[in-house]
Amino acid sequence: MIAMPFGVLQEMPGVTEEEYLAVERNLGPDRPPGLLAHVAGPVEGGWRIINIWQDAEAFRRFQSERLMRAAGLAAQTDGFDVGKAANFRSVTVDGAEMPFQ
Repeated sequence: MIAMPFGVLQEMPGVTEEEYLAVERNLGPDRPPGLLAHVAGPVEGGWRIINIWQDAEAFRRFQSERLMRAAGLAAQTDGFDVGKAANFRSVTVDGAEMPFQ
């Protein structure tokens, strides 16, 4: 099976920039293996994050090894409500405009 880029869209109602940055601080400074693109910013009533991963396995590894820990630390130190971080994931991301190899 050929690995396809994997997109993750997180819509987080009620999340502020400060809360987003609290989680980011706990992720560490290095780029996660397999992350191809990261875009985050405010939307009406919350925060949106769009990530493109090398494949679904890279995302799952990041989620279990780093993201859950970072959100937990932000909850303990900064009061981040991890219940706000619901997400929707797409199955594939492809197209001539996205030449990921």
